[in-house]
Parts: sequence; structure tokens; C-alpha cells
Amino acid sequence: MRILSIDIETFSDVDLGRCGVYRYADSPNFDILLFGYSIDGGSVKLIDICSVEELPQFIIDALIDDDVTKTAFNAQFERVCLMKYLSRLLHRNIYLDPSSWSCTEVQASMLGLPLSLVAVGKVLKLDEQKMDEGKALIRYFCTPCRATAANGGRTRNMPKDAPEKWELFKKYNIRDVQVEIAIREKLKKYPIPEKEQKFYILDQKINDRGLLVDMELVKQAVFCNKQFTVAATERAYELTGLENPNSVAQLKGWLKERGVEVESLSKKAVTELIDETEGEVEEALKLRLLMAKTSVKKYEAVERAVCLDGRVHGLFQFYGANRTGRWCLTGDHEVLTSEGWMRLDEWKGGNIACWSPDTEFISFQKSRTLEFDYEGEMYLLESQRCSQLSTPDHKMPYWNKNGFWSIDTILNLSKKRFSIPYTGRRITNCSLEHIELRILIMTQADGYYTKDGDLRFHFSKVRKIERCKRLLRGAEIIFTIHERNDSSVISIKSRMLPLWLRTFRNKTFQMWLLDESADVIFDELEYWDAYRCGPNSIQYSTTNKQNADIIQALANLSGRSATIVKKVRANKNWNDAYIVNIWLNPGGKNEIKNKPAKKFYRGKVYCAETNTGFFVVRRNGKVWITGNSGRLVQFQNLPQNHLKDLELARGLIKEGRFEDVELLFGNVPGVLSELIRTNFIPEEKYHFIVADFSAIEARVISWLAGEKWRLEVFASHGKIYEAAASMMFHVPVESITKGSPLRQKGKVSELSCGYGGGVGALKSMGALDMGVKEHELQGLIDNWRSANPHIVKFWWDVDRSAVKAVKERSKISTHGINFTYKSGMLFVNLPSRRNLVYVKPRIGLNKFGREGLTYEGIGTARKWERIETYGPKIVENIVQAVSRDLLAEAMLRLDEAGYKIAAHVHDEVICEVPIGEGSVEEMCAIMAESPKWVKGLPLKADGYECNFYMKD
Repeated sequence: MRILSIDIETFSDVDLGRCGVYRYADSPNFDILLFGYSIDGGSVKLIDICSVEELPQFIIDALIDDDVTKTAFNAQFERVCLMKYLSRLLHRNIYLDPSSWSCTEVQASMLGLPLSLVAVGKVLKLDEQKMDEGKALIRYFCTPCRATAANGGRTRNMPKDAPEKWELFKKYNIRDVQVEIAIREKLKKYPIPEKEQKFYILDQKINDRGLLVDMELVKQAVFCNKQFTVAATERAYELTGLENPNSVAQLKGWLKERGVEVESLSKKAVTELIDETEGEVEEALKLRLLMAKTSVKKYEAVERAVCLDGRVHGLFQFYGANRTGRWCLTGDHEVLTSEGWMRLDEWKGGNIACWSPDTEFISFQKSRTLEFDYEGEMYLLESQRCSQLSTPDHKMPYWNKNGFWSIDTILNLSKKRFSIPYTGRRITNCSLEHIELRILIMTQADGYYTKDGDLRFHFSKVRKIERCKRLLRGAEIIFTIHERNDSSVISIKSRMLPLWLRTFRNKTFQMWLLDESADVIFDELEYWDAYRCGPNSIQYSTTNKQNADIIQALANLSGRSATIVKKVRANKNWNDAYIVNIWLNPGGKNEIKNKPAKKFYRGKVYCAETNTGFFVVRRNGKVWITGNSGRLVQFQNLPQNHLKDLELARGLIKEGRFEDVELLFGNVPGVLSELIRTNFIPEEKYHFIVADFSAIEARVISWLAGEKWRLEVFASHGKIYEAAASMMFHVPVESITKGSPLRQKGKVSELSCGYGGGVGALKSMGALDMGVKEHELQGLIDNWRSANPHIVKFWWDVDRSAVKAVKERSKISTHGINFTYKSGMLFVNLPSRRNLVYVKPRIGLNKFGREGLTYEGIGTARKWERIETYGPKIVENIVQAVSRDLLAEAMLRLDEAGYKIAAHVHDEVICEVPIGEGSVEEMCAIMAESPKWVKGLPLKADGYECNFYMKD
């Protein structure tokens, strides 16, 4: 026996998606149900362990034998589960070394193929495809069931409970092995390179090793947060008398009654207000800050994932090989992107409107999309402001009995009445004067542009005539009036129109409207296309769908609420109308009174993965807030720490001295947030040594492009932000100090412009927040590109090489990178000799109207599709790939030198080292060593020691 191909079906009472495979298999109730296998590609056999069959001794021997290669799709799952199973079966600790395992999922993903067995099978057009019935069977046999009178009170379904289903499940297991073997056969010309297999083995060993968790700190932090949250909430109720003191709208009203009017109740705004207020107002604001933290959820996530050995395992992924929970929605739900509403099944990832339960604020944040195949029951939530169709495990925010937003699955929430959020507030920086904004609202409603570019208004009602004249005079716009019978025509010559009116000829609102004053917009709408239909509501009508969409979005992003109803005209010559019902001062919570309806669904389901955990969603004209698709502890997203004495704060929390924490550090929830990283600790007599590459991507792109002045900077002082500003603005580098405006401009340009970024990239990187003016943004881009001509040339050399290689079916080289078209794929051979692969490339006209490259791959929606790319984007892929190769080789060197890697994130490595052995200097020196394939790239690493994980 040389190769043993495996697929297993398992049971556990632990949620795989929420807790990960290590915790899943660690449960005393974990079991293997079916073991499908093939020896050396032969016929597939099945062992029905659940029906009292036993694993044959030759299979056990093969699993333990490192000379036998075990293969599986997502081999980590099979390997970890079998380790636990064999250890229990043989009554001794069994370690299955990953060096004898080969992951077909990794092999597929290295070729840019999808990350699921079913999707790879479809892309490769295999004769045998994964069976569609699998999802329902897994839900039935592999997860606990709810005890009911109908099922005799059982909590788990066994083969005897559904013999026909069990027979189908066995066929499903056999088919999975067949599909895995077929994929491996199809990809045999592209084996995992030896070096990449070494990286995979190291990655698995890091996950096996895991990170030790200070459970005393975790439990005390959860308890502390509960105490302070309850106390703060009770005091807030007592002080304000509000129904919900955590509500932005209610607290604003309470503050206004006491002479304090505020635009925002963000953390920054509240902190500033505290210094300007006193008495009960000051106390209420301090309570708001206390109630705004949700750091306890991260502690709870850690607590869920901890295994019996006290460690969290499986935090890191090799080529994205990790299973996630199917907490999803149907594709007809829409997310609010920075370009407007977009269906989930069309969204490619990027900035969407995310909602924070701490502040009820909404902001556009970078998020990614997830897509899965699903078959089974869906839950339909219908109410005045919600129309959600989701999987039972989908998470929703709801208002708990303590007066805070909590989160739970639809399955659990469906057993009771509950209330969900449907609105929030977004902080904006208005660019238009209020009078200009009012004129735009008027123009959209009743203005029309002539062929000559003049703007005219034709009114018969006196109130509209007077309103129009008042607004135009207020903006100092010259106009003329002509009387026609019982009406008036107000005209503005094109030469008299300001730019903001000249560019509004199509009378269609764009996303910029969301950055303007909602109070002004909704006030002015009543004069024109809207009318007040109740004391708290107005109705806006339009035949322009985009205008309706924008107005609805603005309502729900400004503390209001809106629904859209499409009115189909009986006369085909008339345009359909869109009725936007707007509630001006809604309560903020929508009670779901009826139990969700259930319906069977088979197809794709989708979700967003956001930083806040929640996002704005729309379906059937209704808008509300829904929950994320979830993952394990997100090591890369842990909060920063800035406390001067972390050790003292940790000690006080662990001892339960919460009042002392408040006395010494002030904001207890803030302290808990900063201590999250410190949950992770080394074992006794060890400490952590943490080291990271300095500006690795900036160094790599400079090296590949041959931008000499940048390489000289990295070989000397390394202050790239100051040096960039010096080159951009032609001033001595010595004159640019930390915190100066020029350094800020250099910094944001460096972070935004390396891969062809424009004005949007600068804004996303916070240029406006750093004090850069809007009108300066294009100038920064131009200056950066002028200062970095070789990088700009690198973009377009790569673009031309990729296109030429595909057009000529040949090999083209540039900047030490080889582009080769072979077997329907474009191979980009990196300096490390690893390939990036673009599947089925084609040449066509791109979005710039130039000849460009498209290819088939996994889009940001995690589905197989044709993707457009161009030089700067390909350069980004190349630079990040080379940076990854440098980190991976550094990790191999560290491992060979005896450094036990406990974790890695971005360009940082955390090693668990015996006290007295190793050093920061040695670890940084090992990381900064240049591989043989690197010449002339100045690498540098910085590091520090710590007794718990922290940011230095």
C-alpha cells in the first residue's frame, strides 16, 4: 500500500463552524460514523463504524505508518478526527504526523481552483460529481437533534431511525472518496511542490501545537464585564428614566432637554463632550462609554474554542483550507455597497454598510463575501420591516431583557418573540451647503434641462413659486421669471448655473447624497416629491428607481426607516412608480411577532463576513440589520493594546479586583478590550518572542521594480514615509518629522498608491481623517507616481507581458518574472520558482477600453467566475505572493533552528521559547536572512519578548 484515500463522516455535539475541528473532535460525544477509503486508487470500500463495524487492523497500521501517504480533501479534518478516534480506540496518545498526509484541497487551491469538493468537481467537469443530498444527510446524522414527543425524546438520529437515509448516506460517503480520487488524477501533472509541502506540514504542526489560553483571565473577564454592564445599565435607567438609555435617538433627546445638542454619540464625540459637561450629563455620557464595549464576545469566542489541553488549535489556514459555518441568506438579499444596493449573489466583496451594536452606528467597511451550497430547511422572517430567508443557523442581533443587543441563531430565536434592529446612524462630512442641497432636491423633483443647458421650473402653485425663488436667491443664483396664463416659468441660463447644478442634468441621485445632511434632505422633500402622511411619516414617490434606492438608504443610515413599494402602471406607456414610505422618528426595534415560516430550499446561500459582526441588508423593499457569517477566533483582528501596565491590569482582573481596575485605569470595558491579546500565554518556563518583517510589501515592490532610491532608504534608515514625502514634495527628508502634515501625506500615499490606487483608495486608507483635503487627493497620486516611475513602469510591463504571453501562447519575461501560457493556463513563475496560476485566460477589452486579461477563478464572492485583471492588480498578487514566500521560508528556518512557532499573522511570527534559550536578536537575524533566490533586497525584522501575547 502506497496511497490511502480517505473520507469520513462524523458526529459531535460541538458546533464545527463556531468552535473548529480540534474542539469538535475533542468532545466526549465525538464519533466517526463512516470511513470510506481506497487503496492505491482502487475501488472504494466503506466501513460502517456506526453500525458496529470495526476499522481493520491493516487500516489502523496504514494510518499510523508514515511511509503510507494518506490523501483527503481538506486533510486537516480527517487527520485531526482520526487522531482523536485512534487515541480513544487504542487507549494511548496517537499523533498522525502531517508529513505523511497530502491535501487535495491545497493542491486544487494552488491552481486557483475553488475551495470545496463540489465546486472543484464541477469546474473540472468530472464524470462523478458530489451528491446533492449530502447536506441534508449531514444535518440529520451528524448533528444533535431536538428532543420531541414525535421522535421519542431522542437527541441524536441513528441508522435505525431512518434506514433508507442511512443507505443513501453510505453511498454519499463512497462518492466523496471517488470524487477526491478523480480530482487528484486530473491534477497529477501539477503536484504540490516539495517546498510547498514542507510549508503545509509546518502549518499543520503549528495548528496542532496551538496556543495556551489563560482561562482564569478569560472567565474573570467575562464575569467582570457582566457585573459592570448590569451595573452601568441599571444606573443609566435610574439616571435618565429612558426606555432604552443605549438608544442614540433617546439619549440625544434627553441631552437636548438639558441644553446639550449633539450631532453624534460616537466614542470620540462622547469623550470630547465629557470634558465639556458636568453633573448628570457627564455621568450619562460616561455610562454610555461603559455600555458601548462588546469585548466580552471575543473572550467568549476564545472560551468556546479551547480544547481539553487548555489550548486553542487550528487558528491558521494554509491556502484557505478551513471549513466555515453555513450561516447564510439567499442570493436575492441585497447589501448596501459604496456604489449602491447590490444582490448578495452578485456582490464581489468590498466596502458595505456595517452596523455596530455598541453605538448603533453604521459605517462602510471592507468585508468579504461567502458562498456555499445548501439543501434543507430555510426560515422566513416576515414583519413590517424585515423579509429574511435564511438558514436556521444564521445569526441575528436581538434586543435582550437587559436592554442590550445580543446575538443568536434564527433556530433559537424562532421559539419566542424577539426584536431586531433596522436602522442606525452614520457620521458624515457634508460637502454641500444646505441651500445648495435644497436646490438639488427641488431640481430633481420639478426642474428640467433644455438642450442648451438652461435649467427651468414650471409652477402653477404659489407656494412652489415662492419656495423656488427663495432658494435661488439664497444661493445667489440669477434667474428670470416668465408668466404663462396661471403659471410661472423660472429660468436659469446655463452660464449662470454653478458646477453642482450643471453636473446634475440626469437628475439622478448618486451615493454622494449619503454624505450630505439627511435632516435637510427629508425636510426639503416635503416641499416637492413627498407629502406628510402621518405625524411621524412622509411618502416619497418617483419613477427613478435609483433615486428611491438612495433615499431609502439615506433614511436607514440616519436613524430613520424606509420601505419601498413598486407600483406597476396599468398603462404600458407610463413608467412604474416607486413609493418610499419613510418613518422620521422610528423606535429603532422591530418586534418579530409571528413564528418564522419554514420552506425547503436547494441551491446557493450567501453571506458577508464583516468586522463589526452585523450589516445592513434589504429584501422585498424592506431594510434591517442582520448577522455575519462566522468563523473561529480571528487572531488577525484582535484589538491593539496601549495600556502602560498590562501586567498589573491582568493581575487585578484575574484576582477579581474589578473596582481597583476602575480606580487605576478608569474604563473597565476598555481595559478588557486591551487585554484580549493577553489571553494567549506561553507554557510554564517559556516565554514568547515576537518578530515581524519591517514594511515587507514596500520592500518587495521596490526590489522587483528596481526603484533604487527606495532600496537605499530600506538599506539605511528605513523611514519610507518621510522619504516618500521628501521625494514627492522636494523637501529635505530631515525637515519631515513624525506627525507633520507632509509625513501624513507620505504615509497615506505609500499605503494607497503602490498597486495603482486612486482617489478612492486614499479615502479608504483614511486620507481625509488624516487632514488631507479632498482637492489635494489627485495631486498626491500624481506626486507619488512621479516619485516612483520604476514602480509605475513595472505595472505596465507586467500588464503587457501577461497579455503577450496569452496572445502568443509563449513565454515572456520581465523583472525576473516569467509568464508562460500552457495547457489553458497562464503560469506566473515568481523569483521563488513558485507559480501563480490564472486559469483559462482570455484577452478582451477591459474597463479602461484597452486590451486586457480576464481569467476564470474564485472571485471575491467565492464562486467560480470570469475575472477581469490588469497590470497593477497582477503586481499586487505578485508582491503579496513573494512576501508570503519570504515569510514562509523564514518560518521554516526558525523551525529548523529550534524555535517553536505558536502563531503567525500577516508578517509577524510568535514563537514559544524556553526561558534562557534563543533571543530576539537571533530570531530577527534568522528572519532577515535572504533566500538564495533573493539578491539585493534589504530585509529587516524587529522583535521583542513577552510573558503573554501583546503588541510592543
